Amino acid sequence: MRKYTAQIMIHIIMLIIFTALFITGTFYDETIAAAVYSPGNLPAVVITTVGIYPFFASAVLFMGTLTERTIHSGFGKALKVLFCCICIGLALYSGFEGSRTLLSVDCLGGMFPALNHNTPAAVAVSAVVAYPLFFLGYRLGAKSGDKLLAKKVLGLVIIMLVALLSMEILKIVFSRPRYRIVVMGYEGIGFVQWYEPFSGAGDYVTSLGLEKTDFRSFPSGHSVLSISCVYILLSVAWFFPKLKKRTDLLLICGLVFGMIVMFSRMQLGAHYLSDVSAGAIIGTVLSLVFVISQHRIMKSGHHGAQLDKH
Repeated sequence: MRKYTAQIMIHIIMLIIFTALFITGTFYDETIAAAVYSPGNLPAVVITTVGIYPFFASAVLFMGTLTERTIHSGFGKALKVLFCCICIGLALYSGFEGSRTLLSVDCLGGMFPALNHNTPAAVAVSAVVAYPLFFLGYRLGAKSGDKLLAKKVLGLVIIMLVALLSMEILKIVFSRPRYRIVVMGYEGIGFVQWYEPFSGAGDYVTSLGLEKTDFRSFPSGHSVLSISCVYILLSVAWFFPKLKKRTDLLLICGLVFGMIVMFSRMQLGAHYLSDVSAGAIIGTVLSLVFVISQHRIMKSGHHGAQLDKH
């Protein structure tokens, strides 16, 4: 109970900090962006690339675990086949989408244009750094004696899907030009506040040959996904008993990792302070939901075990 309370308090502190940064960015976005902008900064490119890997990699890992639990469940054969196909399909999609993002113009593709939109390269990267995790997740699931593991993983997957959907919807709605595009001086593309949806992005993409992602500054997807490491690291502890005693440390490590990634995005001119802090708020809220939901799953499981004894 103490650990649960401590985790709740840490999340509340995180929300206060990110909200303060968001308010600051709302008033001083352009000034701060100009001060930290460092195009082609190699360390920032490496950090921003690594920043999204844990999210997509963990999705593949936990799909492997969910597949193992499905195979050894009490479901009928038809349901097992259906659920296994869904899990494998999601793992394949997560691995490919993650690898494609790693090679996009926002990551390595920005320094090596040949990698951007390179499907064969994305498939190759998926096969090396993503898909093997599916089998690792399957193996870890088989070794775990946790009867609640399937419920825990399912809850995690739902939150991860919400993170992706909320991020994508907001980006489409606001279409905010990235700072690195603004400083290029294109006519009609200037600084706009996050609360002023930008119109005509599609026309600029067509007429100027820009990327669609150049108009997806708000909120920062990297922030949403990197702050997700807070609850992803807590989830990895399910498989390693020793880590269960270090959940507070894991939570803080996820937070520090996310904040470093957030700063790298600002250095590369991909986002403003309001963008990264808004993404961090979304990620933190979802992480808080994760902590509360997982606590309830554990509590209900403990209650069920008590009833079984009687």
